[in-house]
Amino acid sequence: MKNLLSLLFATFIVISGLQAQDLNEILDTYFETIGQENFVKHKTMIAKGKTIGQGMENDFTIWQKRPDSFRLEVNIQGTSMTQVFDGEKGWYTAPWTGSTDPIEITGFQLSSMEKQADFDGMLYNYKEKGYETELVGTEEMEGTEVFKIKQLDQEENEYFHYIDSDNFVLLKTTSKLKVDDSEIEIETLYSNYKEQEGIIIAFSMETRQNGQTVRQINMEEIIFDEEIDDSMFVMPEKQEIQEEGGEEEKEDVDKKEKEE
Repeated sequence: MKNLLSLLFATFIVISGLQAQDLNEILDTYFETIGQENFVKHKTMIAKGKTIGQGMENDFTIWQKRPDSFRLEVNIQGTSMTQVFDGEKGWYTAPWTGSTDPIEITGFQLSSMEKQADFDGMLYNYKEKGYETELVGTEEMEGTEVFKIKQLDQEENEYFHYIDSDNFVLLKTTSKLKVDDSEIEIETLYSNYKEQEGIIIAFSMETRQNGQTVRQINMEEIIFDEEIDDSMFVMPEKQEIQEEGGEEEKEDVDKKEKEE
C-alpha cells in the first residue's frame, strides 16, 4: 500500500510538472507570435475607433500608460463619457446624468477596471500578478483546436483564455465574475489581427453576455509612445464652488421674491 501511494504521488508530481512545462511553452510561443518582446518596449498607447452597441455607433479613444494608467472616452450624442484608472483609484463621468462631476468607482467595477488597465494583459507575468494559472487542455472552437488556459484572481473569479493551437493568437476569453450574490459570464471574441511595429494586434472585439452580443469594438488607429500627461488620469475636483455659488444666488432670488 505504501509503495502504491508513493507511486501515485510520484505520478502526480510528474503530471503536474509536465502541465506547467506545457503551459509555459504555450505561453512562450504565444508571446513570441504576438511580438510581446516588442510590445513591452512601448511606454504609452493610444487607440481610436468605433464601438457599436444598443443600436448606436460611437467614436472612442483609449489612452494607456505604463504601468497601469488607463483612460477611455466615448462620444455619445454630443456628450463624452469618461472612465479612468490611475493605478489605484478609478472614476468616471456620465454627463447624461445631469452632472459632469467625477464619480469614484469601487468594488467589483474597480477590480474589473484594474484588469482592463493592465498594459500587458493577465497572462504576461501572471505569477507576479498573483493569478493562479493552469492549462486545462485542448478543445475545439468552431472547427479550430485551441489551448484552454484557466486563471483565478484573488477574489476567485474565473477567466479562461482560448489560444489557437496552430497560429498562436488569442481567439476568445470568458470571465465568470462574482457580483454580490450572483455570477455573470462575459465572453469576448478577438479577430481581424493586424501587424503593427512587429506586434500582432486584434483590431476587432465582440463582447457577449448570456450568449447575446452587447458590444462590438473596431479599432481604426493605434499610436505608440506619444506623450501622455499624467494629469489625464487624475480625478478632478467636484464643482463645489459653482454649486455653492448657485445656492447663494438661489437664496438671494428667494429673498427678493418674499420682500416683493
